[in-house]
Amino acid sequence: MNSIEAMALDIWRQLVDLPAMPLPEPARGRAIFAGSGDSYAAALAGSHLSPGRVMCFYPADIIANPAIVKGASAYFLSISGKTRANVQAAEAARSAGASTVAVTAEPSSPLAKACDNTFVLQFKNAGKTSGTIGFTASLLACARIASGAACPADLKAIYGAASKKATRIASSIQTKSAVLLGDSLLYPAALYGALKLNEVFGSRAAAYPLEDFCHAPLFGHKDEQTVVFGSGDDARISRRLGRAGLKVLYVDCGKYDGLCSILYATFFMQHLVLAVARRKRMKECYFLQNEKLLAASSDIIY
Repeated sequence: MNSIEAMALDIWRQLVDLPAMPLPEPARGRAIFAGSGDSYAAALAGSHLSPGRVMCFYPADIIANPAIVKGASAYFLSISGKTRANVQAAEAARSAGASTVAVTAEPSSPLAKACDNTFVLQFKNAGKTSGTIGFTASLLACARIASGAACPADLKAIYGAASKKATRIASSIQTKSAVLLGDSLLYPAALYGALKLNEVFGSRAAAYPLEDFCHAPLFGHKDEQTVVFGSGDDARISRRLGRAGLKVLYVDCGKYDGLCSILYATFFMQHLVLAVARRKRMKECYFLQNEKLLAASSDIIY
């Protein structure tokens, strides 16, 4: 099975595995999330869902200043459990007196061994491909830890609505260069979307909080496709950006609240990337084909 079809299987499998996946206990007291790449986006979403009790950091922040986790429960997210920075951050946090938990799909990984406890993410995947079900599994775990949330009962409806929207507009998407925008809880969805465009198409893609983009990055904007995840007044901002000459695609997430809104945006991006890849008749994700860059990435991360 090629990596594009493996990604398709993983996207579909979310409907089966996510509702059945065991979730961790909600955190008691102050908690810290840390992760890199997709895992950072999931952790950041969890932080936004918490009632102010959970903060999110990059592993490098904790390595540089372990005191920020002192007295907290520190959760380190990594599907593989092999990310070197996560392991070093967990060791630093443990030395600083934090209670450390690995949130990973690999219970025998270096990260699991570096932490006091491990929560194992239980899902199936179809092989090496761009992260899909691993991201949503991490997202649900973070949501549970941060706010006590469970997998939404209407997950199938959210998934279906996002799939229809993405399939309908796939033919209008440009993948060479893109900017993805979203404020507050939807910023992690924008970040996740940019990462998928990077991995699958080799796109020049970046994510910004919507308002921050308008402060400065807007002035360096050239011919990129602009995708805005939002609700309410964000539609007005999208129209205003369009009148300024930007190629704007507005994704209205206003029908949903909280966790459901980021799940809708996540499913939308997954189906959008898949639909475009199939339209291009792609067989493999870009990151798997560029062996030189993949080797550099692995050497630095692991």
